[in-house]
Amino acid sequence: MNPPIDAPAPTGRAEAQLRVLERAIALLSSTATLDDALGSTLDACLPVLGDFGHFDVVVGDEVHRVARAADDEPAATALRQQRWRRRPPEATELSALCSGWPVLHPEMDAAWYQAMATGDDEELDAWRRLGAVSMLSVPLRHAGELVGALSLFMGSSGRRHGADELEFAGLLAALAAPPVVSARLREAQHRAEAAWRASEERLRLALEAGRLGLWEWNVADDRFSGCERFYQLHGLVPGAFGGRLADFQALVHPEDREAMARQMQRALDTGTGFAAEFRVLHPGNETRWLATYAKVHPTTPDGRPLRLAGASYDATERLQLLAAERTARADAEAARGDAEAANRAKDEFLAMLGHELRNPLAPIVTALHLMELRGESSTLPERELIARQVAHLSRLVDDLLDVSRITQGKVALKLERLDIAAVVRKAVEQVWPALEKRSLHFEASLPCDPLQVQGDAVRLAQVLSNLLGNAAKFTPAGGQVTLAVTADEAEVQVAVRDSGVGIAPELLPRVFDLFVQGPQRLDRIEGGLGLGLAIARTLVQMHQGRIAADSPGPGMGSVFTVTLPRAAPADAAPPRPAEPGPRPAAARLLVVDDNEDAAEMLTQLLMLAGHEVRSAPDGPSALALVQTYLPDVAVLDIGLPGMDGYMLARQLKAQPQLAGMRLVALTGYGREPDRERAHAAGFDEHLVKPVDPQRLLQVLAALVEARRQTPL
Repeated sequence: MNPPIDAPAPTGRAEAQLRVLERAIALLSSTATLDDALGSTLDACLPVLGDFGHFDVVVGDEVHRVARAADDEPAATALRQQRWRRRPPEATELSALCSGWPVLHPEMDAAWYQAMATGDDEELDAWRRLGAVSMLSVPLRHAGELVGALSLFMGSSGRRHGADELEFAGLLAALAAPPVVSARLREAQHRAEAAWRASEERLRLALEAGRLGLWEWNVADDRFSGCERFYQLHGLVPGAFGGRLADFQALVHPEDREAMARQMQRALDTGTGFAAEFRVLHPGNETRWLATYAKVHPTTPDGRPLRLAGASYDATERLQLLAAERTARADAEAARGDAEAANRAKDEFLAMLGHELRNPLAPIVTALHLMELRGESSTLPERELIARQVAHLSRLVDDLLDVSRITQGKVALKLERLDIAAVVRKAVEQVWPALEKRSLHFEASLPCDPLQVQGDAVRLAQVLSNLLGNAAKFTPAGGQVTLAVTADEAEVQVAVRDSGVGIAPELLPRVFDLFVQGPQRLDRIEGGLGLGLAIARTLVQMHQGRIAADSPGPGMGSVFTVTLPRAAPADAAPPRPAEPGPRPAAARLLVVDDNEDAAEMLTQLLMLAGHEVRSAPDGPSALALVQTYLPDVAVLDIGLPGMDGYMLARQLKAQPQLAGMRLVALTGYGREPDRERAHAAGFDEHLVKPVDPQRLLQVLAALVEARRQTPL
């Protein structure tokens, strides 16, 4: 690095500075454009205060740079290519435009370049090409505003800047500030006028196409004006407007005035546009919504806005539609939430109800099977009747758990060739107690020869028992109920007729709809849920049949007719009953159920099948029992007190001595989510109460076999 040259004598320095000032004044007085003003200032400084330099001035949202060199044009080119950037406060200040204060860097070397580049290789290369050894930068202020900075560099001359040069450069910047700012304002005004003309044309087109009302507020003299449509939008006629900002604000709805005033003031303060929606009051207190967009136009040299111009249109209908849409969406969301909550509550209730209804059926089914295994023939007719009723009740419980599944035709039918007379007898058997209770005269007319249909015996019996039950319910004591079966070559018809209350003509077309019922007494002794006929219609349609209702009117009885297609002639003999399978190998079993009757009946059934069985009423008892008794298979109820079946299954699986043990869930919870939860808890099988004993024994035999084939 070259050593600094000796400073000139005070007298010589003063003369040099005087010549610089004279030159600067002469150059600046002749400038017209911003670039001329900036370049003239630099030309006056060089080479006395530097070998090269640049002037940065804030123009709008950008920094405009002009660079000059005394006899080093490559350096000036390098300066023009450098991009001005704002540095963080903690970084070394490079320009007075960053800090607002004079900056002096008397010594600049390779280490200084490295620090100033802050890891930017491109900027580091630029500094190296520039070759500056000293620098000063002074702010350019006007009316208290920081508008730019003058930066001067020493390079090939080897000179260094000192405090005197920094002070004199500040004086030059102050001298240059007025003409520089004036030139900047002139350029800004030219650009603004061009933009205004283009904007004016766009607004004119928008006015014609969009039925817009243009307005303008001249801030300097507080004059507010608008086009004809502007007055129409505000409910005025030309000449009825005072023309001041206060007059405009008086047109705004009182509840919107303060917000509108804040937005306008914010636009003036920031020089940016704004969009607003506000209400105005028309004659007769009619309220209309207006939408407006406004923009601040050219400012005065001291930065004050000159005009605020905008366009407005009537947004009443759009906002009303949006409000209606929001309300509808909120209502829909609320309704959806309510429906989902109600659906969850319904599912939980039906699951619990199904569990509570199935639990009492399980020991009944097991007890019937035990009686059959023990050969108790004296009660065979009663057992068969109980078995039929239990099977029917089990199916009805399934229906209750998913009524929508039935009404939407999602029930899986167990189709077989049926004699319609046998189906009728099952239905009559189910309804007979109600017929007897009301002392009704019942007659059935059945054909002598079998009439075959293809159908589900339980579902068809459910349909006919529903029709007979309705006839019994709505027929006064001592009345008449008849059932007649007729047929032709293609179809079988079953007609249930009664002498009861009949059906009103207006109700007849909707009698098979969900929840539709006739007028009920206050005690609802004849009432129901209005589901039976809807379910009956769906089940009949699933059998490719149809159902119809007819009635002469109230008090004149009614008739319901079910029509089913006849089954095709049978080509093969009916299948023979399956031979009983081999007796399963004896195993060690554990039964856990808090229902004493269910646990006792199941234990007896399994012991009679040759198994060793232990039982427990709850989870803790079962965990204590398996410390000494190691079962091959555990049959667990889910709805146990305290520790439920899922938790018990996990704890049993965690017992080292029970490795390989199989688990069966025997429960009243029969929904698909219940099955998934059971398998997730470690159960191998999920059976729903009441389970067919043969089915249970088959499942246990398979699990025992799998258990014995699995190495421990």
